[in-house]
Amino acid sequence: MNRTFHIVDEVSKNVNAYKVMTTKIEYHCDSEKDAKQIQKNITKVMTKNLDDVALAKITYDYHAADRIVEVVIDEHVKTSEDLKF
Repeated sequence: MNRTFHIVDEVSKNVNAYKVMTTKIEYHCDSEKDAKQIQKNITKVMTKNLDDVALAKITYDYHAADRIVEVVIDEHVKTSEDLKF
């Protein structure tokens, strides 16, 4: 993940725009219990970070036949550089 942030910093260098970053994670679950735990964890994260203006949304999609959970996290990333508009 740190490598991704480094690449984003390189791409954003000398650019005066805020970023909307999307992170997609696929969890290959051994059981439905794991898939439900991921859903509970997302609820905890959302509740705990209600005041975090950078967090735009989290989506959760469970593909039961394949036992795959897709989680997509969108966040608005503004830095002091981005606020020079």
